[in-house]
Amino acid sequence: MLLKELEERMKSGEQLEEILKKEGWRDFEDLTSSILSESGFLTIKNLRFSYNKRRYEIDIIALENPRIIVADCKHWKAKYSKFSALKNATLLHYNRCLYFSYKLAELSLIDFESWKEIIIIPTLVTLYEERIKEKNNVFIVPLFKITSFLEGLRSGLFDVLKNKSFKLS
Repeated sequence: MLLKELEERMKSGEQLEEILKKEGWRDFEDLTSSILSESGFLTIKNLRFSYNKRRYEIDIIALENPRIIVADCKHWKAKYSKFSALKNATLLHYNRCLYFSYKLAELSLIDFESWKEIIIIPTLVTLYEERIKEKNNVFIVPLFKITSFLEGLRSGLFDVLKNKSFKLS
Protein backbone atom coordinates (compact mmCIF):
# COMPACT_ATOMS: atom_id res chain seq x y z
CA MET A 1 0.00 0.00 0.00
CA LEU A 2 1.35 3.40 -0.95
CA LEU A 3 1.15 6.46 1.27
CA LYS A 4 -0.88 8.28 -1.41
CA GLU A 5 -3.42 5.47 -1.51
CA LEU A 6 -3.68 5.55 2.26
CA GLU A 7 -4.16 9.34 2.25
CA GLU A 8 -6.97 9.02 -0.33
CA ARG A 9 -8.77 6.37 1.68
CA MET A 10 -8.50 8.48 4.83
CA LYS A 11 -9.80 11.55 2.95
CA SER A 12 -12.85 9.50 1.98
CA GLY A 13 -13.56 8.92 5.67
CA GLU A 14 -11.88 5.62 6.50
CA GLN A 15 -9.98 5.48 9.80
CA LEU A 16 -6.29 4.49 9.74
CA GLU A 17 -6.72 1.52 12.09
CA GLU A 18 -9.69 0.21 10.09
CA ILE A 19 -7.77 0.43 6.82
CA LEU A 20 -4.75 -1.33 8.24
CA LYS A 21 -6.86 -4.00 9.94
CA LYS A 22 -8.18 -5.00 6.52
CA GLU A 23 -4.73 -5.06 4.92
CA GLY A 24 -2.18 -7.82 5.39
CA TRP A 25 1.05 -7.84 7.35
CA ARG A 26 3.07 -7.21 4.20
CA ASP A 27 1.16 -3.99 3.54
CA PHE A 28 1.78 -2.99 7.16
CA GLU A 29 5.52 -3.51 6.69
CA ASP A 30 5.47 -1.63 3.37
CA LEU A 31 3.65 1.31 4.93
CA THR A 32 6.01 1.43 7.90
CA SER A 33 9.00 1.35 5.55
CA SER A 34 7.45 4.10 3.39
CA ILE A 35 6.90 6.35 6.40
CA LEU A 36 10.49 5.88 7.55
CA SER A 37 11.79 6.51 4.05
CA GLU A 38 9.62 9.62 3.59
CA SER A 39 11.01 10.82 6.94
CA GLY A 40 14.53 10.78 5.52
CA PHE A 41 15.80 7.37 6.62
CA LEU A 42 17.49 4.95 4.26
CA THR A 43 15.41 1.79 4.63
CA ILE A 44 16.18 -1.85 4.01
CA LYS A 45 13.37 -4.38 4.18
CA ASN A 46 13.57 -8.03 5.20
CA LEU A 47 17.27 -8.17 6.01
CA ARG A 48 18.42 -11.75 6.57
CA PHE A 49 21.59 -12.76 8.34
CA SER A 50 23.04 -15.72 10.23
CA TYR A 51 24.54 -15.81 13.67
CA ASN A 52 25.73 -18.92 15.53
CA LYS A 53 24.36 -21.14 12.75
CA ARG A 54 20.84 -19.68 13.07
CA ARG A 55 19.08 -17.52 10.51
CA TYR A 56 17.39 -14.26 11.48
CA GLU A 57 15.27 -11.76 9.63
CA ILE A 58 14.65 -8.13 10.45
CA ASP A 59 11.54 -6.56 8.95
CA ILE A 60 12.97 -3.06 8.50
CA ILE A 61 16.33 -1.40 9.06
CA ALA A 62 16.15 2.42 8.99
CA LEU A 63 19.49 4.23 8.82
CA GLU A 64 20.25 7.85 9.66
CA ASN A 65 23.72 8.57 11.02
CA PRO A 66 24.33 7.83 13.93
CA ARG A 67 21.08 5.89 14.50
CA ILE A 68 19.84 2.57 13.19
CA ILE A 69 16.23 1.69 13.89
CA VAL A 70 15.82 -2.06 13.87
CA ALA A 71 12.07 -2.54 13.46
CA ASP A 72 9.91 -5.60 13.86
CA CYS A 73 6.39 -4.93 12.54
CA LYS A 74 3.55 -6.54 14.48
CA HIS A 75 0.26 -6.43 12.60
CA TRP A 76 -1.63 -7.94 15.51
CA LYS A 77 -5.34 -7.50 14.97
CA ALA A 78 -6.40 -7.68 18.62
CA LYS A 79 -6.24 -4.40 20.47
CA TYR A 80 -4.10 -4.65 23.58
CA SER A 81 -2.45 -7.92 22.77
CA LYS A 82 -1.75 -10.31 25.56
CA PHE A 83 1.05 -9.05 27.74
CA SER A 84 2.94 -12.36 27.59
CA ALA A 85 2.94 -12.34 23.76
CA LEU A 86 4.23 -8.78 23.73
CA LYS A 87 6.86 -9.57 26.36
CA ASN A 88 8.02 -12.58 24.35
CA ALA A 89 8.13 -10.58 21.10
CA THR A 90 10.27 -7.87 22.69
CA LEU A 91 12.68 -10.39 24.17
CA LEU A 92 13.11 -12.16 20.84
CA HIS A 93 13.54 -8.85 19.05
CA TYR A 94 16.11 -7.55 21.54
CA ASN A 95 18.19 -10.69 21.02
CA ARG A 96 17.83 -10.32 17.23
CA CYS A 97 19.08 -6.72 17.52
CA LEU A 98 22.01 -7.84 19.64
CA TYR A 99 23.01 -10.47 17.05
CA PHE A 100 22.56 -7.84 14.31
CA SER A 101 24.97 -5.54 16.16
CA TYR A 102 27.57 -8.33 16.19
CA LYS A 103 27.20 -8.80 12.42
CA LEU A 104 26.92 -5.13 11.45
CA ALA A 105 30.47 -4.80 10.11
CA GLU A 106 30.05 -7.91 7.95
CA LEU A 107 26.74 -6.71 6.51
CA SER A 108 28.35 -3.59 4.95
CA LEU A 109 25.29 -1.43 5.54
CA ILE A 110 27.18 1.65 6.66
CA ASP A 111 30.48 3.37 6.03
CA PHE A 112 32.28 3.07 9.36
CA GLU A 113 34.54 5.99 8.39
CA SER A 114 31.65 8.48 8.35
CA TRP A 115 29.72 6.96 11.25
CA LYS A 116 31.66 7.97 14.37
CA GLU A 117 29.05 6.49 16.68
CA ILE A 118 26.36 3.88 16.08
CA ILE A 119 23.20 3.77 18.15
CA ILE A 120 20.88 0.84 17.50
CA ILE A 121 17.27 1.44 18.53
CA PRO A 122 15.28 -1.82 18.89
CA THR A 123 11.66 -1.06 17.98
CA LEU A 124 8.38 -2.94 17.62
CA VAL A 125 5.91 -1.13 15.37
CA THR A 126 2.34 -2.12 16.20
CA LEU A 127 -1.07 -1.49 14.70
CA TYR A 128 -2.59 -0.46 18.01
CA GLU A 129 -1.23 1.43 20.95
CA GLU A 130 -0.17 -1.03 23.60
CA ARG A 131 -0.38 -0.49 27.35
CA ILE A 132 3.39 -0.50 27.65
CA LYS A 133 5.80 1.70 25.71
CA GLU A 134 9.03 -0.20 26.37
CA LYS A 135 9.82 -3.72 27.45
CA ASN A 136 13.11 -5.65 27.45
CA ASN A 137 14.89 -2.55 26.09
CA VAL A 138 12.63 -2.50 23.02
CA PHE A 139 10.47 0.53 22.23
CA ILE A 140 6.86 -0.28 21.34
CA VAL A 141 5.50 2.29 18.90
CA PRO A 142 2.04 2.30 17.33
CA LEU A 143 2.19 3.21 13.65
CA PHE A 144 0.06 6.32 14.13
CA LYS A 145 2.69 7.68 16.57
CA ILE A 146 5.78 6.85 14.54
CA THR A 147 6.33 10.46 13.44
CA SER A 148 6.48 11.73 17.02
CA PHE A 149 8.73 8.78 17.89
CA LEU A 150 11.12 9.84 15.11
CA GLU A 151 11.09 13.44 16.34
CA GLY A 152 12.06 12.26 19.83
CA LEU A 153 14.69 9.96 18.38
CA ARG A 154 16.25 12.76 16.31
CA SER A 155 16.25 15.13 19.26
CA GLY A 156 18.39 12.63 21.16
CA LEU A 157 15.67 11.53 23.56
CA PHE A 158 16.61 7.89 23.19
CA ASP A 159 20.35 8.58 23.11
CA VAL A 160 20.18 9.69 26.75
CA LEU A 161 18.67 6.34 27.69
CA LYS A 162 21.90 4.48 27.17
CA ASN A 163 20.58 1.26 28.63
CA LYS A 164 17.75 1.42 26.08
CA SER A 165 20.03 1.42 23.04
CA PHE A 166 23.12 -0.36 21.86
CA LYS A 167 26.11 1.93 21.57
CA LEU A 168 29.00 0.72 19.52
CA SER A 169 32.26 2.56 19.00
